[in-house]
Amino acid sequence: MAQAPFQQRWLYGDAVQRIGRDVLRLAVMHQGEPVAIAQIMQRKIMGFEVSLTSRGPVFLQSGHSNDVLRALRSTLKTASLKLMSPDTRLRRFSLSSKPQICELDLSLDLHDLRAAQHPKWRNALKKAEASRLKVAQITATPVALAPLLQAEKDRQSHGRYRGLPPEFTLAIQDVAPKSLLLFNASDAQMLFIRHGNTASYHMGHNGPEGRQVNAHNLILWNAIKRLQKLGVTRLDLGTIDPKRAHNLARFKQRCGAQTRQLSPAQLL
Repeated sequence: MAQAPFQQRWLYGDAVQRIGRDVLRLAVMHQGEPVAIAQIMQRKIMGFEVSLTSRGPVFLQSGHSNDVLRALRSTLKTASLKLMSPDTRLRRFSLSSKPQICELDLSLDLHDLRAAQHPKWRNALKKAEASRLKVAQITATPVALAPLLQAEKDRQSHGRYRGLPPEFTLAIQDVAPKSLLLFNASDAQMLFIRHGNTASYHMGHNGPEGRQVNAHNLILWNAIKRLQKLGVTRLDLGTIDPKRAHNLARFKQRCGAQTRQLSPAQLL
């Protein structure tokens, strides 16, 4: 699967099943060849069955979008509400705003990746490199993940944003422990998930010391080098919200990533 998003990778579905959701995986065929795949999450809300194809369907061939959507609707005919959030817009009517994501092209060499960084971001990285700060990759056991997950839980409980529950990360650790890459420097951590030839930034925490010494700049740069060695060609840094989380959006944009607008949620 060529650079499929995390939500359409099988390990994502395996983790979703571990936390109690139903998952349906479909391939749409045309003349004996697959033209699209879709990993669909299903659950009941107030007695109504809802299906969600997040970051999908993934099209393997162009020119079949209408046929693919008809085939998926036919298969999901028992669902009361059929939703999708594909990477490209397939319907006119939108149910949400258009999210923005930041992506790093890791097929570029390190020199080009460094040159693409904003001067202020690159200077912060240089200062971290010149210090005694060391980045360590730690085996992502449940015990090692606990401080990071607690920090994530605290942020979500204070209403700063909504994200996947910590239980989802533990489910990933259970079904595919080698997919998790956990990095630590000072009192800062960043967690990445590798899925095939792509990877996603999953969560991070930066304490007072880490912020002072630009720990996240150094961690991300070390993670980039490690992911390249593992054959990863694209790193998804996740969505950005410049209005509600300006500092995080600026950090992602200035690291050299490209911003891309995804399609809003739509009816399948």
